[in-house]
Amino acid sequence: MKSGGLREEVLWTVRDLGPCSLADVCNAVREDRDISMNAVQTVLNRLVDQEILVKTGTRRHYLYEAKPSEEVLRDKAAQAAVDLLSQSGELGLAHFVDTMERIQPDTISKLEKLLAQRRAQKQGTEKDETRHE
Repeated sequence: MKSGGLREEVLWTVRDLGPCSLADVCNAVREDRDISMNAVQTVLNRLVDQEILVKTGTRRHYLYEAKPSEEVLRDKAAQAAVDLLSQSGELGLAHFVDTMERIQPDTISKLEKLLAQRRAQKQGTEKDETRHE
């Protein structure tokens, strides 16, 4: 039997396996402890409720996956942006914005706010650099 709690073991099992079913997690956890499927299901549901895991699929065919960290999301977004801009330039950027608007119409206004914040930060940084010269 492994040391540590069932919650941690279930979480690490899902992280190690990638997208996996309740049965997958149960089989892995049962290698180290005698545990019911209901107990594992309860832990999985709590991790989903805490937004540590993501549950996809349909009833009886759910898959569980660890929610990516902010660092992982940032790295994926950065790579996607590099790929998009290097392969298709401004045209790709225009299609990206069109897609954002079609999928989630409110993201355009969020993007505008984010750009305004970045511009303000950049202007503040430039003013500070000018003062120090």
